[in-house]
Amino acid sequence: MPIITLTTDFGPDLYAGQMKGVILSINKEAKIIDITHNVKSYNIAEGAFLLGEVCSHFPAGSIHIGVIDPGVGTSRAGLIIETEKFYFIGPDNGLFSLAIRDQKIKKIIQIDTSKFKKASYTFQGRDIFAPIAAYISLGKKIENFGHQIKKLKELKLKENSIIYIDEFGNIITTVKKAFPLGKKITIFYKDRKIRAKFARTFAEVKSNEFIVLKGSSGYLEIDKNKDSAARDLGAKVGEKISICE
Repeated sequence: MPIITLTTDFGPDLYAGQMKGVILSINKEAKIIDITHNVKSYNIAEGAFLLGEVCSHFPAGSIHIGVIDPGVGTSRAGLIIETEKFYFIGPDNGLFSLAIRDQKIKKIIQIDTSKFKKASYTFQGRDIFAPIAAYISLGKKIENFGHQIKKLKELKLKENSIIYIDEFGNIITTVKKAFPLGKKITIFYKDRKIRAKFARTFAEVKSNEFIVLKGSSGYLEIDKNKDSAARDLGAKVGEKISICE
């Protein structure tokens, strides 16, 4: 039985529970995994980053639902993307751009919402995406839910910006450049200018010292050993940040 994952900006609200109820009412044996419901509200780039980092670690055949959907109920399309390994279901707003960039796409289906006559205009995650995932997990063909298209919207990440802040206060940027290990480099954020060591891992500096390293995502991270870099800088996702020699 394929795994169905959920990635949303719902937080602790009731909406994720409703989606799970819909899935289980169609397929009682479904395996549902929460990736996260704590994506910043409406932040498609952050959701795309998290999906891109997590989905590839799941077994082939997994079905990934993403609902960061500020355009819900508008003319924006809903999609089912079938790659060589996974299915992705959600809005056509760039949310899956990073998750599919290294995968071979087999089919893209634009969902025909007229097939879901009782669907809410404001909660297609529950009324369209969740049931589609459940039916796919039972073996239904994705062509049953719409028509095939060739292209989907792509997300363009802001250069030199903050894409994610984790629970440790580590700041993940969209910067991919590299520096010699041990070199002192400069971080520019708003009115702050900070010198930090470029290193391999956190423990190469003293506690509470800033450090820049290449994180597990491949992007540069700004961290503070055993402390929160984000709290110190007052950092926010989406804002500009520079890392220079």
